[in-house]
Amino acid sequence: MKLVRLTILKKFRSLDEIKTDQSKENFTVIFRDDEPNEEWVNFHPYCFAGLNGSGKSNVLEALSNIFYHLECCTLAPESSEFLKGDFKKEVSDPVAYELEYFIIPREAEKEVENYHNVIIRKEKGEIPQIKIKALDQSDEPEFIDISGSIRSYLPELVIGYSSGENEILSLPFIKSRLLQLDEYIYHLRNRDKLVLDYKIEEKPESSLVYMDYHMSQAILLANFLLQNDDAIEPIKEQLGIDKLHSFRLVINNHKLYYDDEDPELGYLLPLVEGTLDKLRKCATAKFTQPAADERGYKYEVLDFYFDENNQTKESALKSAFMKHFESPLQLFKAFQVLTLLNLRVVDKELKKEVYNSDSLYAMYKIPAFKEQEHIFHFNLFRLKKKNSHDKMLLKAFSDGEHQFLHTMGICLLLGDKSTLMLLDEPETHFNPEWRSEFISLLKDCLNKSGTNHLMRDILITSHSPFIISDCFPDKVIVFDKGNQPQNAQDLDIDTFGTSVNILTNKIFKRKNTIGEYSLKKLNAYRERFLQTDNVEGLIEELNSELGDSIEKVLLIKEMTDIIKKR
Repeated sequence: MKLVRLTILKKFRSLDEIKTDQSKENFTVIFRDDEPNEEWVNFHPYCFAGLNGSGKSNVLEALSNIFYHLECCTLAPESSEFLKGDFKKEVSDPVAYELEYFIIPREAEKEVENYHNVIIRKEKGEIPQIKIKALDQSDEPEFIDISGSIRSYLPELVIGYSSGENEILSLPFIKSRLLQLDEYIYHLRNRDKLVLDYKIEEKPESSLVYMDYHMSQAILLANFLLQNDDAIEPIKEQLGIDKLHSFRLVINNHKLYYDDEDPELGYLLPLVEGTLDKLRKCATAKFTQPAADERGYKYEVLDFYFDENNQTKESALKSAFMKHFESPLQLFKAFQVLTLLNLRVVDKELKKEVYNSDSLYAMYKIPAFKEQEHIFHFNLFRLKKKNSHDKMLLKAFSDGEHQFLHTMGICLLLGDKSTLMLLDEPETHFNPEWRSEFISLLKDCLNKSGTNHLMRDILITSHSPFIISDCFPDKVIVFDKGNQPQNAQDLDIDTFGTSVNILTNKIFKRKNTIGEYSLKKLNAYRERFLQTDNVEGLIEELNSELGDSIEKVLLIKEMTDIIKKR
């Protein structure tokens, strides 16, 4: 998909009307103003740049909320108590907006001429309306109510990522996970009545995928087990990984957490037995802890071992996964559904509270239970480091390495899926080298996945001038609180290939190249210079205390110029 415009018609978070000298304007982000063309096959991510509090992250949050609400409008109401009861199509947050984008329908060939223009308009207290127009369509279509029939014109994947403790983006993704669990339970409860099977390779039905710490194992395994070596080389190179060494999957046979649940529902695993059987066939070793009741076993352990001394055995293990799973994305989805079942611990009242919440802290309401209470978890995940005999647990990776794995690893899974990627400061834990390479590595990973850039847009919020300098000026949107966002091209800021010092000055209004504390020290030397005749000694002291900087060079030049004039 390709975004065109987002207009917020009623205040959402910090996104409110913009006051001008003559009037008020609705907050609007313009992404592009050109019609679909062959240039759209090129990789051009958007970078949102601006000071803290200027609304960058709120735009990502608004988009994720919009697509969550649209999905709820298209899902079968009977699949969730929330959809049957509390959910109302006319109630959303933001309460009123207009969103325009181009998208190629899921069943169509992935070519420019198959783009459709989509406008979704939501007024306060009204059901969202959608207007869909093909490029070769002459008549102007009418707006119609959102329903399940328009799912082909929504993105197949909306991927969210927030770094660190910034959870501003996560709420609609948490709600989506609970909806997916509701859908699973619905199919489980009606498994003897429904004609259609719950096909795990087609699930979860929701398009919203949130990249958090617990997704690291699933992303890495899906890529390392089913991608070719060339595709995963960027990850191996940057993280210093030689190969997988071993990992363990633990499956616990539990019922729902609710005490009042229908006893006929039974245990939660029957719908995923087909997937579990595939994993068993791939395992190097397995064992179970029998149960004294009807569930068959308390837990099951599947071990997977890559014999570094026997390439044949290693190849055989990968071949087994390739035989039973069609693609890396299918394996990732399988892990996603199994992990989803861990949300069984969320009781009905808490689930209702989260569904109806607009709090930024909803994630912290979800209880953390011991692994024995989980349905599924990864364990003893070991990797072999390059040029070393050491085996490293994935948990030992740094925050920056996990961050790299989330953002780059998910790109390798996308293929031709129509995708909107919302990356909120994805480089915060990166070292300077990784920050300078981020856009290049992102492009590399997407290309190696066989991606079609016609099918996706990538939005990145960042304070890093390195990232800005790798984005074209019409794709850098500058946020300034109280003003409409504008692209850097309209502001006459040439971003692509521009020095980070210049970008820091022009976009973040920061003229200094050193920290405030050292700058005060530098200015103290300027004051002392005016009161001393021993300039040479002062310069020597200045050089010994402060490192090289433009500010120091200019001060020393200023001092020597004044001495020459004396």
